[in-house]
Amino acid sequence: MKPDLVIGLGNPLMGDDGAGAAAAEVLANDRRLARRVDVICADTDVLSCATQMERRRRVLLIDAVEGEVPGAISVLRESPPLDGQQHAHHLSAPAMLALLRQVTPTLRGTEFTWILVTVNSARVGTQLSPEIAAAIPKLVEQVRQELRRR
Repeated sequence: MKPDLVIGLGNPLMGDDGAGAAAAEVLANDRRLARRVDVICADTDVLSCATQMERRRRVLLIDAVEGEVPGAISVLRESPPLDGQQHAHHLSAPAMLALLRQVTPTLRGTEFTWILVTVNSARVGTQLSPEIAAAIPKLVEQVRQELRRR
């Protein structure tokens, strides 16, 4: 079986939506993790990670989610609820993962964990808001804690 996989999601060109990618970048540069964890950034396309997810015991997905308290971090051991109407030209990250799990037999035994940071909104720009920038170290530490959980 392959090592655990951490996937940073979000569009770094849309401000706080890039929080997952920012956290994944920090984790990818941690030499202590490099021996036992693979870390990638997927931008907004979970489908592009299908082959990297295969034959993993665990996949951790880091993403931003809109909410009331910017910087709040939550951990979901199940996929977040599917939001609104889905269609072929726009699928949310949870909808993409649900689709992959249905059509890819090698993902059926994989444990998926979502590590989410709450953001107010995503706006065009490459900078994280001060609240989300301050939350990145806490987000990274939460991922590390999840990786220590067996």
